[in-house]
Amino acid sequence: MEHGCTRCTHLKRYTADLVAQGATFDENDNTVVDSPPNEENVNVGVPEADAPPGLGARPKQQPRVPGSARGYVRLAVMDGKKLPHRICAVSICEGPLVNYKNGRFRKDHLDMRSICGIIPCGRAVHSDGAVTYDDESHKGWHRKYLNRFSRLSFPGVQRVIRRQADQNEAHIPQTGPSLHSELPELNGTAGGNIVHTFRARPSFLAYDDACNLLRHIVTQNPNSSWIYSTKLIVDAWHYIGHQAADILCRIWCNPAPTNGSQPDLISVSIDDNGRTHTTRSFNTETAEQLNTWLNGYEAKLRQMSDVNYDFSVHVLMLLYKELVEKRAEKKNEDLAEEFWDKVESTDQFPM
Repeated sequence: MEHGCTRCTHLKRYTADLVAQGATFDENDNTVVDSPPNEENVNVGVPEADAPPGLGARPKQQPRVPGSARGYVRLAVMDGKKLPHRICAVSICEGPLVNYKNGRFRKDHLDMRSICGIIPCGRAVHSDGAVTYDDESHKGWHRKYLNRFSRLSFPGVQRVIRRQADQNEAHIPQTGPSLHSELPELNGTAGGNIVHTFRARPSFLAYDDACNLLRHIVTQNPNSSWIYSTKLIVDAWHYIGHQAADILCRIWCNPAPTNGSQPDLISVSIDDNGRTHTTRSFNTETAEQLNTWLNGYEAKLRQMSDVNYDFSVHVLMLLYKELVEKRAEKKNEDLAEEFWDKVESTDQFPM
Protein backbone atom coordinates (compact mmCIF):
# COMPACT_ATOMS: atom_id res chain seq x y z
CA MET A 1 0.00 0.00 0.00
CA GLU A 2 3.02 2.27 0.29
CA HIS A 3 3.91 1.84 -3.40
CA GLY A 4 3.80 4.81 -5.73
CA CYS A 5 5.21 5.43 -9.23
CA THR A 6 4.37 7.48 -12.31
CA ARG A 7 2.61 4.48 -13.84
CA CYS A 8 -0.06 4.31 -11.14
CA THR A 9 -0.01 7.90 -9.82
CA HIS A 10 -0.71 10.89 -12.11
CA LEU A 11 -1.39 14.57 -11.78
CA LYS A 12 -5.07 15.39 -11.51
CA ARG A 13 -6.44 16.25 -14.98
CA TYR A 14 -9.47 18.20 -16.11
CA THR A 15 -11.14 18.18 -19.50
CA ALA A 16 -9.97 21.74 -20.06
CA ASP A 17 -6.36 20.58 -19.63
CA LEU A 18 -6.69 18.00 -22.39
CA VAL A 19 -8.50 20.37 -24.74
CA ALA A 20 -5.72 22.92 -24.22
CA GLN A 21 -3.24 20.24 -25.28
CA GLY A 22 -5.11 19.59 -28.53
CA ALA A 23 -7.45 16.74 -27.62
CA THR A 24 -10.92 16.56 -29.18
CA PHE A 25 -13.86 14.66 -27.73
CA ASP A 26 -17.27 13.49 -28.91
CA GLU A 27 -19.79 13.63 -26.07
CA ASN A 28 -21.90 10.91 -27.69
CA ASP A 29 -18.99 8.47 -28.16
CA ASN A 30 -18.53 5.90 -25.40
CA THR A 31 -15.86 3.75 -27.02
CA VAL A 32 -12.40 3.18 -25.51
CA VAL A 33 -9.35 5.24 -26.42
CA ASP A 34 -6.75 3.28 -28.44
CA SER A 35 -9.12 0.36 -29.02
CA PRO A 36 -10.39 -0.68 -32.47
CA PRO A 37 -14.15 -1.09 -32.95
CA ASN A 38 -15.33 -4.43 -31.67
CA GLU A 39 -17.75 -5.87 -34.20
CA GLU A 40 -18.56 -8.82 -31.94
CA ASN A 41 -19.86 -6.49 -29.25
CA VAL A 42 -22.54 -4.73 -31.27
CA ASN A 43 -25.24 -6.76 -29.46
CA VAL A 44 -27.76 -6.55 -32.27
CA GLY A 45 -31.26 -7.01 -30.87
CA VAL A 46 -30.16 -6.73 -27.21
CA PRO A 47 -32.25 -4.07 -25.42
CA GLU A 48 -30.36 -1.36 -23.59
CA ALA A 49 -30.11 -1.85 -19.84
CA ASP A 50 -30.73 1.44 -18.06
CA ALA A 51 -28.47 2.43 -15.20
CA PRO A 52 -30.02 2.32 -11.69
CA PRO A 53 -31.80 5.55 -10.64
CA GLY A 54 -29.07 6.32 -8.09
CA LEU A 55 -26.58 7.12 -10.86
CA GLY A 56 -26.67 10.22 -13.01
CA ALA A 57 -26.39 10.44 -16.77
CA ARG A 58 -22.60 10.30 -16.46
CA PRO A 59 -19.89 10.57 -13.79
CA LYS A 60 -19.66 14.09 -12.40
CA GLN A 61 -16.35 15.89 -12.72
CA GLN A 62 -15.17 18.10 -9.90
CA PRO A 63 -14.47 21.60 -11.32
CA ARG A 64 -11.07 23.17 -10.82
CA VAL A 65 -11.18 25.85 -8.17
CA PRO A 66 -9.01 28.81 -9.28
CA GLY A 67 -5.88 29.07 -7.17
CA SER A 68 -6.22 25.57 -5.69
CA ALA A 69 -3.46 22.95 -5.77
CA ARG A 70 -3.70 20.55 -8.70
CA GLY A 71 -3.60 17.34 -6.67
CA TYR A 72 -3.11 13.81 -7.94
CA VAL A 73 -5.02 10.60 -8.67
CA ARG A 74 -4.13 6.93 -8.29
CA LEU A 75 -5.41 3.82 -10.00
CA ALA A 76 -5.31 0.45 -8.22
CA VAL A 77 -5.88 -2.50 -10.54
CA MET A 78 -7.48 -5.52 -8.88
CA ASP A 79 -8.00 -9.04 -10.07
CA GLY A 80 -8.59 -12.30 -8.30
CA LYS A 81 -6.43 -15.37 -8.70
CA LYS A 82 -7.18 -18.32 -6.49
CA LEU A 83 -4.04 -20.45 -6.46
CA PRO A 84 -4.12 -22.17 -3.06
CA HIS A 85 -2.35 -25.27 -1.88
CA ARG A 86 -4.30 -28.38 -2.79
CA ILE A 87 -6.94 -29.62 -0.39
CA CYS A 88 -8.61 -32.93 0.35
CA ALA A 89 -10.51 -34.54 -2.52
CA VAL A 90 -13.60 -35.07 -0.35
CA SER A 91 -16.05 -32.35 -1.37
CA ILE A 92 -17.01 -31.32 2.17
CA CYS A 93 -13.40 -31.15 3.40
CA GLU A 94 -10.88 -28.34 2.94
CA GLY A 95 -8.08 -29.82 5.03
CA PRO A 96 -4.42 -30.06 3.95
CA LEU A 97 -3.13 -33.25 2.32
CA VAL A 98 -0.94 -35.81 4.04
CA ASN A 99 1.07 -36.29 0.85
CA TYR A 100 1.44 -33.29 -1.47
CA LYS A 101 3.35 -35.18 -4.14
CA ASN A 102 0.59 -37.51 -5.31
CA GLY A 103 -1.85 -37.70 -2.40
CA ARG A 104 -5.57 -36.97 -2.46
CA PHE A 105 -6.78 -36.97 1.15
CA ARG A 106 -6.20 -35.38 4.54
CA LYS A 107 -5.31 -37.58 7.50
CA ASP A 108 -8.91 -38.14 8.65
CA HIS A 109 -9.94 -39.44 5.20
CA LEU A 110 -7.05 -41.76 4.37
CA ASP A 111 -9.38 -44.75 4.69
CA MET A 112 -11.06 -43.63 1.46
CA ARG A 113 -7.97 -44.73 -0.49
CA SER A 114 -9.39 -48.26 -0.42
CA ILE A 115 -12.81 -47.19 -1.74
CA CYS A 116 -13.72 -46.57 -5.39
CA GLY A 117 -13.08 -42.94 -6.22
CA ILE A 118 -16.32 -42.55 -8.17
CA ILE A 119 -19.06 -41.31 -5.85
CA PRO A 120 -21.30 -42.95 -4.60
CA CYS A 121 -19.96 -46.38 -5.65
CA GLY A 122 -18.63 -47.23 -2.18
CA ARG A 123 -17.10 -50.59 -3.22
CA ALA A 124 -13.49 -51.59 -2.62
CA VAL A 125 -10.83 -50.80 -5.22
CA HIS A 126 -9.81 -53.76 -7.39
CA SER A 127 -6.14 -53.80 -6.24
CA ASP A 128 -3.60 -51.97 -4.10
CA GLY A 129 -2.87 -48.53 -5.55
CA ALA A 130 -5.98 -48.57 -7.75
CA VAL A 131 -8.63 -45.86 -7.47
CA THR A 132 -11.73 -47.60 -8.85
CA TYR A 133 -13.86 -50.67 -8.33
CA ASP A 134 -13.22 -53.68 -10.62
CA ASP A 135 -15.71 -52.58 -13.23
CA GLU A 136 -14.66 -51.84 -16.79
CA SER A 137 -16.92 -48.79 -17.06
CA HIS A 138 -15.32 -47.27 -13.94
CA LYS A 139 -11.77 -48.17 -14.96
CA GLY A 140 -12.35 -46.93 -18.50
CA TRP A 141 -13.74 -43.60 -17.31
CA HIS A 142 -10.73 -43.15 -15.03
CA ARG A 143 -8.34 -43.84 -17.95
CA LYS A 144 -10.05 -41.15 -20.02
CA TYR A 145 -9.92 -38.79 -17.05
CA LEU A 146 -6.16 -39.31 -16.79
CA ASN A 147 -5.78 -38.81 -20.53
CA ARG A 148 -7.42 -35.43 -20.21
CA PHE A 149 -5.99 -34.06 -16.97
CA SER A 150 -2.87 -35.83 -15.78
CA ARG A 151 -0.31 -35.39 -18.55
CA LEU A 152 -0.40 -31.64 -19.02
CA SER A 153 0.59 -28.83 -16.70
CA PHE A 154 -1.15 -25.46 -16.96
CA PRO A 155 1.56 -24.02 -19.29
CA GLY A 156 1.34 -27.27 -21.24
CA VAL A 157 -2.40 -26.82 -21.71
CA GLN A 158 -1.76 -23.31 -23.04
CA ARG A 159 0.80 -24.65 -25.54
CA VAL A 160 -1.57 -27.38 -26.72
CA ILE A 161 -4.40 -24.88 -27.21
CA ARG A 162 -2.15 -22.62 -29.30
CA ARG A 163 -0.87 -25.58 -31.35
CA GLN A 164 -4.37 -26.91 -31.98
CA ALA A 165 -5.54 -23.46 -33.08
CA ASP A 166 -2.61 -23.17 -35.51
CA GLN A 167 -3.20 -26.67 -36.88
CA ASN A 168 -6.92 -26.09 -37.31
CA GLU A 169 -6.26 -22.84 -39.17
CA ALA A 170 -3.73 -24.52 -41.47
CA HIS A 171 -5.89 -27.69 -41.85
CA ILE A 172 -3.04 -29.85 -40.53
CA PRO A 173 -3.88 -33.18 -38.84
CA GLN A 174 -3.23 -32.96 -35.10
CA THR A 175 -0.33 -34.84 -33.54
CA GLY A 176 0.72 -35.18 -29.91
CA PRO A 177 -1.59 -34.53 -26.93
CA SER A 178 -4.96 -32.99 -27.60
CA LEU A 179 -7.65 -31.37 -25.50
CA HIS A 180 -11.28 -32.46 -25.41
CA SER A 181 -14.00 -30.27 -24.01
CA GLU A 182 -16.02 -33.06 -22.38
CA LEU A 183 -15.47 -36.28 -20.47
CA PRO A 184 -17.57 -39.28 -21.50
CA GLU A 185 -20.78 -40.32 -19.79
CA LEU A 186 -20.75 -42.97 -17.09
CA ASN A 187 -23.87 -45.04 -16.49
CA GLY A 188 -26.07 -42.30 -17.91
CA THR A 189 -24.42 -39.43 -15.97
CA ALA A 190 -22.74 -36.67 -17.98
CA GLY A 191 -18.95 -36.69 -17.65
CA GLY A 192 -18.82 -33.17 -16.25
CA ASN A 193 -21.23 -34.17 -13.47
CA ILE A 194 -19.31 -37.21 -12.25
CA VAL A 195 -18.29 -36.72 -8.62
CA HIS A 196 -14.94 -38.36 -7.85
CA THR A 197 -11.88 -38.22 -5.59
CA PHE A 198 -9.20 -38.81 -8.23
CA ARG A 199 -7.44 -35.53 -7.65
CA ALA A 200 -6.90 -32.96 -4.90
CA ARG A 201 -9.00 -29.91 -5.67
CA PRO A 202 -7.37 -26.71 -7.02
CA SER A 203 -9.40 -23.61 -7.79
CA PHE A 204 -8.88 -20.52 -9.96
CA LEU A 205 -10.92 -17.31 -9.91
CA ALA A 206 -10.53 -14.13 -12.02
CA TYR A 207 -12.81 -11.18 -11.15
CA ASP A 208 -13.20 -8.42 -13.74
CA ASP A 209 -16.82 -7.41 -13.19
CA ALA A 210 -16.66 -3.89 -11.74
CA CYS A 211 -19.85 -2.79 -13.51
CA ASN A 212 -21.98 -5.38 -11.74
CA LEU A 213 -20.30 -4.51 -8.45
CA LEU A 214 -21.20 -0.85 -9.00
CA ARG A 215 -24.75 -1.86 -9.95
CA HIS A 216 -25.03 -3.83 -6.71
CA ILE A 217 -23.68 -0.95 -4.60
CA VAL A 218 -25.99 1.70 -6.05
CA THR A 219 -29.01 -0.63 -5.88
CA GLN A 220 -28.39 -1.40 -2.20
CA ASN A 221 -27.50 2.16 -1.20
CA PRO A 222 -27.76 5.01 -3.75
CA ASN A 223 -25.97 7.33 -1.29
CA SER A 224 -22.98 5.05 -0.75
CA SER A 225 -19.71 6.98 -0.53
CA TRP A 226 -18.12 4.35 -2.78
CA ILE A 227 -20.04 5.75 -5.75
CA TYR A 228 -18.42 9.15 -5.51
CA SER A 229 -15.11 8.59 -3.71
CA THR A 230 -13.99 5.66 -5.87
CA LYS A 231 -14.75 5.08 -9.54
CA LEU A 232 -15.11 1.47 -10.46
CA ILE A 233 -13.96 0.71 -14.02
CA VAL A 234 -13.57 -2.46 -16.03
CA ASP A 235 -10.11 -3.17 -17.41
CA ALA A 236 -9.75 -2.51 -21.14
CA TRP A 237 -9.40 -6.15 -22.19
CA HIS A 238 -12.53 -7.38 -20.40
CA TYR A 239 -14.50 -4.24 -21.23
CA ILE A 240 -14.45 -5.19 -24.91
CA GLY A 241 -16.37 -8.36 -24.09
CA HIS A 242 -19.07 -6.63 -22.04
CA GLN A 243 -22.42 -5.82 -23.58
CA ALA A 244 -22.51 -2.55 -25.48
CA ALA A 245 -26.17 -2.28 -24.48
CA ASP A 246 -25.26 -2.05 -20.79
CA ILE A 247 -25.49 1.71 -20.19
CA LEU A 248 -24.01 1.56 -16.70
CA CYS A 249 -20.93 -0.33 -17.91
CA ARG A 250 -20.46 1.78 -21.05
CA ILE A 251 -20.77 5.16 -19.34
CA TRP A 252 -19.66 4.64 -15.73
CA CYS A 253 -17.11 1.81 -16.05
CA ASN A 254 -15.43 2.66 -19.35
CA PRO A 255 -11.64 2.36 -18.77
CA ALA A 256 -10.77 5.29 -21.07
CA PRO A 257 -13.85 6.95 -22.65
CA THR A 258 -13.37 9.01 -25.80
CA ASN A 259 -16.06 11.52 -24.78
CA GLY A 260 -13.89 13.35 -22.23
CA SER A 261 -16.00 12.35 -19.24
CA GLN A 262 -13.01 10.83 -17.42
CA PRO A 263 -10.01 13.09 -18.11
CA ASP A 264 -7.92 11.39 -15.42
CA LEU A 265 -7.87 8.25 -17.56
CA ILE A 266 -6.68 10.04 -20.73
CA SER A 267 -3.33 11.45 -21.83
CA VAL A 268 -2.42 13.50 -24.90
CA SER A 269 0.63 12.60 -26.98
CA ILE A 270 2.14 13.87 -30.23
CA ASP A 271 3.53 11.39 -32.76
CA ASP A 272 6.57 11.82 -35.03
CA ASN A 273 4.40 13.48 -37.68
CA GLY A 274 3.19 16.14 -35.26
CA ARG A 275 -0.32 14.71 -34.96
CA THR A 276 -2.09 14.80 -31.60
CA HIS A 277 -3.50 11.57 -30.15
CA THR A 278 -5.35 10.66 -27.00
CA THR A 279 -4.00 7.58 -25.22
CA ARG A 280 -4.81 5.64 -22.08
CA SER A 281 -3.08 6.97 -18.96
CA PHE A 282 -2.95 3.69 -17.06
CA ASN A 283 -2.08 0.09 -17.78
CA THR A 284 -5.26 -1.67 -16.67
CA GLU A 285 -3.78 -5.12 -17.39
CA THR A 286 -1.13 -4.99 -14.67
CA ALA A 287 -3.06 -7.43 -12.45
CA GLU A 288 -3.33 -9.89 -15.36
CA GLN A 289 0.42 -9.56 -15.85
CA LEU A 290 1.00 -10.37 -12.18
CA ASN A 291 -1.22 -13.43 -12.53
CA THR A 292 0.80 -14.54 -15.56
CA TRP A 293 3.99 -14.16 -13.53
CA LEU A 294 2.48 -16.28 -10.75
CA ASN A 295 1.53 -19.01 -13.23
CA GLY A 296 5.22 -19.83 -13.61
CA TYR A 297 5.31 -20.97 -9.97
CA GLU A 298 2.07 -22.95 -10.05
CA ALA A 299 3.59 -26.39 -10.54
CA LYS A 300 5.93 -25.98 -7.54
CA LEU A 301 3.32 -24.41 -5.27
CA ARG A 302 0.85 -27.21 -5.89
CA GLN A 303 3.29 -29.77 -4.47
CA MET A 304 3.90 -27.86 -1.21
CA SER A 305 2.38 -28.42 2.19
CA ASP A 306 0.07 -25.71 3.48
CA VAL A 307 2.79 -24.24 5.75
CA ASN A 308 5.47 -24.17 3.05
CA TYR A 309 2.94 -22.78 0.58
CA ASP A 310 1.99 -19.85 2.82
CA PHE A 311 5.64 -18.97 3.41
CA SER A 312 6.58 -19.26 -0.28
CA VAL A 313 3.71 -17.08 -1.49
CA HIS A 314 4.61 -14.44 1.09
CA VAL A 315 8.22 -14.43 -0.15
CA LEU A 316 7.08 -14.32 -3.79
CA MET A 317 4.97 -11.22 -3.14
CA LEU A 318 7.89 -9.58 -1.34
CA LEU A 319 10.23 -10.32 -4.26
CA TYR A 320 7.69 -9.07 -6.78
CA LYS A 321 7.29 -5.81 -4.86
CA GLU A 322 11.07 -5.30 -4.87
CA LEU A 323 11.21 -6.14 -8.59
CA VAL A 324 8.58 -3.53 -9.43
CA GLU A 325 10.25 -0.86 -7.32
CA LYS A 326 13.69 -1.50 -8.87
CA ARG A 327 12.15 -1.32 -12.35
CA ALA A 328 10.48 2.01 -11.53
CA GLU A 329 13.70 3.42 -10.11
CA LYS A 330 15.74 2.29 -13.14
CA LYS A 331 13.30 3.97 -15.55
CA ASN A 332 13.04 7.13 -13.42
CA GLU A 333 9.37 6.40 -12.76
CA ASP A 334 9.52 6.89 -9.01
CA LEU A 335 7.68 9.85 -7.50
CA ALA A 336 10.45 12.42 -7.21
CA GLU A 337 10.23 15.84 -5.60
CA GLU A 338 9.49 17.37 -9.01
CA PHE A 339 6.26 15.40 -9.19
CA TRP A 340 5.10 16.57 -5.77
CA ASP A 341 5.97 20.17 -6.70
CA LYS A 342 3.53 19.86 -9.61
CA VAL A 343 0.92 18.35 -7.30
CA GLU A 344 1.12 21.43 -5.08
CA SER A 345 1.22 23.82 -8.06
CA THR A 346 -1.69 26.23 -8.61
CA ASP A 347 -0.97 26.63 -12.34
CA GLN A 348 -4.06 26.35 -14.54
CA PHE A 349 -2.59 23.67 -16.82
CA PRO A 350 -0.06 20.92 -16.04
CA MET A 351 3.58 21.64 -16.79
